[in-house]
Amino acid sequence: MRVAIPLFGTRVSPRYLYADKMMLAKVVDNRVASRKIAEAPSMSEEAWLSQLVTLGIDVFVCGAVEEDFLEQVESYGIKIIRNVAGEVEEILSSLASGHLKDGYGSASQTDGSMPRAGGIPLSSIGKKTSEQTDGEMRIDCIECLDRPCLQGKSCTSSPENLFAVDKYSEFRHSMEVTMDISAETDRKLCRIAEFIYYSLGMEYKHIGVAFCVEMFQEAEILTRLLRRFFRVSPVCCKIGGHTQQDSITAVEGVLCNPVGQAFVLNSLRTDINVSMGLCVGCDYIFARHSEAPTTTLFVKDKSLANNPVNALYSKYYIDDILREA
Repeated sequence: MRVAIPLFGTRVSPRYLYADKMMLAKVVDNRVASRKIAEAPSMSEEAWLSQLVTLGIDVFVCGAVEEDFLEQVESYGIKIIRNVAGEVEEILSSLASGHLKDGYGSASQTDGSMPRAGGIPLSSIGKKTSEQTDGEMRIDCIECLDRPCLQGKSCTSSPENLFAVDKYSEFRHSMEVTMDISAETDRKLCRIAEFIYYSLGMEYKHIGVAFCVEMFQEAEILTRLLRRFFRVSPVCCKIGGHTQQDSITAVEGVLCNPVGQAFVLNSLRTDINVSMGLCVGCDYIFARHSEAPTTTLFVKDKSLANNPVNALYSKYYIDDILREA
């Protein structure tokens, strides 16, 4: 059995496209007969597929993999064991002994049964996303292959109706406005435009903006734009001017004050509040203390020009995240 494993250092790469090396091994009679490391510099999907076919690979062990690539590889008779995490030598040993399965080494693994993420047995992959165990529902929509919910079918055997109509009664108008905006087919509305349309549809008059001082310029532009339509109350994260000496923290300088931001906007009786660039943790504290509904319009990302989703598409940022973790 010929095996290929994309590498991140000495571990299985979280995504094969991020690997610059791969382990090539041969497993015979439940033992690793040979192994070597080959270069795989920034290969595309097409290059990976070509390499696997050319090398006569029988089993491809990897981390995350796209469905279309999985189908292409399997069409050549190559078996994929995916969503695998761990040191490559441990993975090879587990493969040789016949214990390596999808999801091996994931953070949710708690026993020898090697469940997929979310605690669902591997045998159920592609069949459902949830199970009832000791009264506790476990669900994993990422690992579900059938995605019955997209076909208007329930994915859970739980007697509880996951679409509780009565719970939406007070949000009916909000859902109607939201659906009207999402029905826009040209996909021309940016997030700010959607927020304005939503607020107009909800007949909001007064908007609070809880912003981070590091996004002062952006908050100023947003405030002046929103004031064409609404009354706007912007509140900076440093409001109150609290310093280290009157705080239990050891942080120097003026402290962030998300509770104070919420209290001010509560006293002003805003209709809806916008969280803009608040630090991770501060955004949670603000939302918890805000009496008005809260939505996040922008998040702060010091490294990626306030566009954190880009990290998921960059090999270099994924590498940095894994090193720091």
